[in-house]
Amino acid sequence: MTRRRVTVAAAATLAVLVGVVITWALARPDGPEPSAWADGLALTAVSLLFGLGMLDLVDAHPAPVAVAVVAAVWGATSLVAAWLQVAQRVGVGAFDVTLRDVTTGVDAGLPVIVCVLGSLAVLAWSWWTARGTGPANAYVVAAIAGVGILVTSITGHAGQSSWVPVVVGAHALAAAWWVGTIGALVVTVRGRGGWARSLPAFSERAFGVVAVLTATGIIAAVARIGVGTQWWDTGYGRILVAKLILLIAAAALARWHRTTWLAKARRHGVDEATSLRNAGIEVVLLTVVLGLAAGLATTGTL
Repeated sequence: MTRRRVTVAAAATLAVLVGVVITWALARPDGPEPSAWADGLALTAVSLLFGLGMLDLVDAHPAPVAVAVVAAVWGATSLVAAWLQVAQRVGVGAFDVTLRDVTTGVDAGLPVIVCVLGSLAVLAWSWWTARGTGPANAYVVAAIAGVGILVTSITGHAGQSSWVPVVVGAHALAAAWWVGTIGALVVTVRGRGGWARSLPAFSERAFGVVAVLTATGIIAAVARIGVGTQWWDTGYGRILVAKLILLIAAAALARWHRTTWLAKARRHGVDEATSLRNAGIEVVLLTVVLGLAAGLATTGTL
């Protein structure tokens, strides 16, 4: 089963990059910044970290090693994204960036600082927990990841209004919970019994989360570009439409899973391999959406 989990992780990573490529195609000639691919990977990692931290809600518990690996990926990709952003701002190649460029070229330094310090804090939590000398409450991980998600999501376009950041923050947290928790189940849950216990608990909470995700997404999009031809005449609008279509597809898939996979899993009627496959398909579709979101964040509206 380890191979299946590795396959899901590899497919999800590729799906994020596919989402970013789609944003470049839809927004041509003015696409997202070169750092979008690293932003997408960082967003995926912190979403998974958030899901791992919230596993107690679905009657599962994360392994400290898994938490540490995901935290390290979050910190590393956040640094790469910031480095590429600096190179873009100062007009040099990525390998020509100097320390002076870093101190003057980052457009908004707070998100990367929060993300790097947050990843280090989670690594410390993992170490203390693995040694049995620290608190095992995984909600600490969720809180740190949640702060990283909020700080990242409300900068840029969202930060230009007094109330839109609240809506965007709620949207980002809802998306992170959905993709992060189903991804965390793939990483953590073992056997028929594990899925029979955790999948129904996840499904009970998912409906409300998806409702929040949909409502806040529509409100934020309309607040940003309004209603009109700009939804298909601009790159930003076309990316929003693509993101909406994929979210509808993901919601339809989740609904189908609720009536088929969930019903059988409750009765211990689905083996682990089938559950990993079903969850993996949902994760891959949602990580394409995360790639679109990362590209959208650095795409101009006009």
